[in-house]
Amino acid sequence: MPHNSDPHAVELGDAQTILDSITDAFFTLNRNWEFAYVNRRTEQVLGHAASDLIGRSIWEVFPGTVGSEFERVYRAAANTRTAASFHAYYPDHDRWYDVNVYPAEGGLSIYFRDISERMKEETLRQALSSLSDVLRNLTTPEDIAISAAEALGRAVGASRVGYATIGANAETLHVVREWQADGIAPQAEQLSLRDVGMYIDDLKQGKLVAVDEVPAQASTAAALVHVPLLERGRLVAILYVNHATARRWTPAELAFIREVADRTRIASERQRHVGALAELAAGSDRRRRLYETFLENSPDLAYVFDLDHRFTYANKVLLQMWQRTWEESIGKNCLELGYEPWHAELHDREIELVVASKQSVRGEVPFDGGFGRRIYEYIFVPVFGPDGEVEAIAGTTRDVTDRKQAEQALEQASQRKDEFLAMLAHELRNPLAPISAAAEMLDQFASDEQIRKRSAGIILRQVKHMTALVDDLVDVSRVTQGLVDIERVPLDLAPVVDSAIEQVRAFIESRQQQLRVRVAPAPVFVLGDHKRLVQIVTNLLGNATKYTPAGGAIDIHVTATPDTITLSVEDNGIGMATELQSRVFELFTQAKRTSDRSQGGLGIGLALAKSLTEMHGGDISCFSNGEGTGSRFTVTLPKHIPLNGDSSAQARALEPWQLPADGPLRILVVDDNEDAASTLAQYLEAYGHQTFVEHLPGSALLRAQLEKPDVCILDIGLPEMDGNELARRLRSQPETKHALLVALTGYAQEKDKLATQAAGFDQFFSKPLDTGKLLALLRHRRS
Repeated sequence: MPHNSDPHAVELGDAQTILDSITDAFFTLNRNWEFAYVNRRTEQVLGHAASDLIGRSIWEVFPGTVGSEFERVYRAAANTRTAASFHAYYPDHDRWYDVNVYPAEGGLSIYFRDISERMKEETLRQALSSLSDVLRNLTTPEDIAISAAEALGRAVGASRVGYATIGANAETLHVVREWQADGIAPQAEQLSLRDVGMYIDDLKQGKLVAVDEVPAQASTAAALVHVPLLERGRLVAILYVNHATARRWTPAELAFIREVADRTRIASERQRHVGALAELAAGSDRRRRLYETFLENSPDLAYVFDLDHRFTYANKVLLQMWQRTWEESIGKNCLELGYEPWHAELHDREIELVVASKQSVRGEVPFDGGFGRRIYEYIFVPVFGPDGEVEAIAGTTRDVTDRKQAEQALEQASQRKDEFLAMLAHELRNPLAPISAAAEMLDQFASDEQIRKRSAGIILRQVKHMTALVDDLVDVSRVTQGLVDIERVPLDLAPVVDSAIEQVRAFIESRQQQLRVRVAPAPVFVLGDHKRLVQIVTNLLGNATKYTPAGGAIDIHVTATPDTITLSVEDNGIGMATELQSRVFELFTQAKRTSDRSQGGLGIGLALAKSLTEMHGGDISCFSNGEGTGSRFTVTLPKHIPLNGDSSAQARALEPWQLPADGPLRILVVDDNEDAASTLAQYLEAYGHQTFVEHLPGSALLRAQLEKPDVCILDIGLPEMDGNELARRLRSQPETKHALLVALTGYAQEKDKLATQAAGFDQFFSKPLDTGKLLALLRHRRS
């Protein structure tokens, strides 16, 4: 399908293929605000084919933009000729978009992506924070339940949310509290347990149930989430969230629902404990014994102050935290019990506030006690006498250290994820500027051979850079999932080092850095995979040159002991703080960038090097004396003592694949992207082959019967039937039964490769296509 109305679209084939493959949606507008170019991602996000957009005004196609933030920024960028970035909500799509606008020759270039999920997650975080504030001021479990239900329902857009208890016979459901959206009628107060759906057995086992589309006969809700509440292993209640229409529950929404359920349960239990404490202070001896038994066995700290701020009661777990007996504790105040002065003064002020205001006080403090340094959340509540005056202050304290640490870990993980996504977007967008500029040069100066070659070179280099980034991501994903197998053959480490140096030599020389190599004079053998060992050393060298200033020095040193081979890469660059050294091999970790290290990267090279080293039975470490002192990375591998013939095996493993070339091949190219198909066909014809191009599977099958091709190169993502099914049908036709079938796809995971093998493909290539490997394959076919 054409995406560009420009008459030079054929010449822009490579650039357009690149723009169609990027993850961001991209389009251009001319001076009349008409769509001039639309990439494939834009079609997917906006739900419009390029042919429906090209030549039409954006204000006509998307009237919701008129008068919106989109129109304001677009017009400002066009008038001032300055770039702009913003994010805004588009009601017609019910989506948030992150938009980058760049003035271009003849109009605007616009990159955008859907950030609705991120905005929804932020909304849920804000709702959770607001709910905590609401729960803090409620005093009854019933108020807590209905307030939580309303907050939850409004946050996720549910039709009804409620709490229901399970009857003693385990067959009835009693609705205690329920919130309904506007226009939704309340449910009956008494229901059969089976009425809530077909998932009772899962609920009884404590499993959260989330259903995106409930069968019509199974429930009154079209989509639902049920959170079970168990006591001593028995289902006693459920929190239910119903939606009137089918919908997809996101992981963020499910986590939010579970967190609301947990916080509501904790708040309700806390209020019940507070009530128990108040009755303890004023109750009879029998009731006092009853509640003391309860409090003595509570995991929470429970206590009572008198009006002089002295403890008149402390439960067992509190005495354990203090590491004191009852006799050593009762009658003393916080300062006398060893609290730090600031801590004791804080509680003194809070006790006086409770007495004066007759209201509860909440807080959170760290404390060093018998359980180590922990973080505690507490509440002080007034205990009223017969005259209505405060006669004591009761309190409970809960250890929230684990929860705080989990929240901090989640926050850090979220921050690292956001930083990585921003970094990934930056790294993938960087090549787009020279690609865009080169494409414009091709468009305006297509007849100038020198400009054409230089522009094509720019595009090719930037595509290779983007491909390397994607390959790194795929590599680290496959390694961390255990999907990479390494070949173990005897290898001399010296050629491995040479190969790695060749891969980074150009960059080292461009920065005028001095590279010094010291390798043991005799061959040092390891059992390993040549490609992966080169990858390890390349990543270490790339890291060294990235963080070493221009003119700096990098040393590679390979030594041997009777049992191990050690390879070290040392530089005199920026070094590392101690904190960074402890996590430098974690995914997405990078030192702070400076202006002389703008080449960036994704922060996965060292993590990949560590995983690959460990797969070879070795280990990797780093050392630096601190910032500005350089760094040293050391890889230690088991030494291999070669037997007779090992060296020849190594030579065979490294010998280049020399294939003869004899005569043209008849090649069928099938791709629904017309520019991609015609570009590949022209490339193959330039190397002497005869090509036939088809864009639809049906016509490809007929053309194959007619032309009897030697080779079929098939895109997997085809309309009507995918490339795997097309391959099966070509294998069943006598004309192509023995043809070489080559899969070409943007899906590069192991499962995709296995699917093509099962369909009958001989070779698998991921996009963008490595033309060198394809030509080698064709030479092999001709031989």
